[in-house]
Amino acid sequence: MSLFAFITWDVNPNIIESPIMIRYYGLLFGLAFFAGFTLMKKMFAKENISDEWLDKILMYAVVGTVVGARLGHVFFYEWGYYSQHLMEIPQVWKGGLASHGAAIAIVIAMWIYAKRVTKGTKTVLWTLDKVVITVALAAGLIRVGNLMNSEIIGDKSEANTAFFFQYEAKESIARYFYASSENITFSEEKDTKIERDGFSFPQKEVTIIINEPNVKAVDAEDFYKTFYANTYQDYNSNEQHYFATKQKPNIQQTVDGIRITATLGIIPRIPTQILEAISYFSIFLLLIWGYWKQEWYKREGLVFGVFFLLMFSARFIVEFWKEHQTDSLANASLNMGQWLSVPGILIGVVFIVFALRKKKV
Repeated sequence: MSLFAFITWDVNPNIIESPIMIRYYGLLFGLAFFAGFTLMKKMFAKENISDEWLDKILMYAVVGTVVGARLGHVFFYEWGYYSQHLMEIPQVWKGGLASHGAAIAIVIAMWIYAKRVTKGTKTVLWTLDKVVITVALAAGLIRVGNLMNSEIIGDKSEANTAFFFQYEAKESIARYFYASSENITFSEEKDTKIERDGFSFPQKEVTIIINEPNVKAVDAEDFYKTFYANTYQDYNSNEQHYFATKQKPNIQQTVDGIRITATLGIIPRIPTQILEAISYFSIFLLLIWGYWKQEWYKREGLVFGVFFLLMFSARFIVEFWKEHQTDSLANASLNMGQWLSVPGILIGVVFIVFALRKKKV
């Protein structure tokens, strides 16, 4: 029986890989906007608002979300890189979206929408009180997409609810050995542990098969030396899921190619994507209840204020267990995500107070 307990997450982020690649993240992103459109339609019907404004609000929300989330990631988290690679900024498909940037952009987009579409007949708060409900749902779905991508991970953990992101580990190992991730397999967890810096790491045996005809056993030994040097020393690096141990690997030339059997230290992580997803889905349900059952929409700005207060409070709390996404604040008491959340929390409190002081419309 194993001495440790953790959850192995070995999910391919691609639903279909050929001829057209479809990823869970993209599917959930699209589902978020479809569900948002459906919800908006029901809210418009509840308030007897014509559908003529409906299509345009979706367009403004989509553009605002994508552009704002991308620019937020670029400027808040990786400006050092993108300032030297400006042509990569529009390449959203390579990853890199920030919810704080999306929140700012959605407010701006809805302000423009109120000016150009509703043209003063409805305030920007009237629009935002509806849009943020759909945004809460979208945020939860997107965090599920992050889980499928094995990204936005938490700190290492010894809890039995921690995740070992095995699929991402195989992809990483494959790059070191010029192998296919399909030729990398992990055995069951060993009943031994490795103590490093006061932390107990479980161990697994990994088998790597290199099918390249020009690669010999001596080359594989060199590959492993590089692999060991990089992963053993830098085991605390961001998004590191394993490290090579000091145990000598078994390297054999077989009919299949080169077979390497080695023991790795496993780094289970707190699944912060799940924590955030649960938080955002809970906020979504609360906002739905407030809108339909308590008629919060009759106090303009109340739904918007509750959304900002709860969303950014949840984000602030979860960030304590999340890996730092930028090195500039790696040693600070609060990370970038938390500093960016503080204004959102304060904005939420202000709008709630002002909304409760107003008469119902």
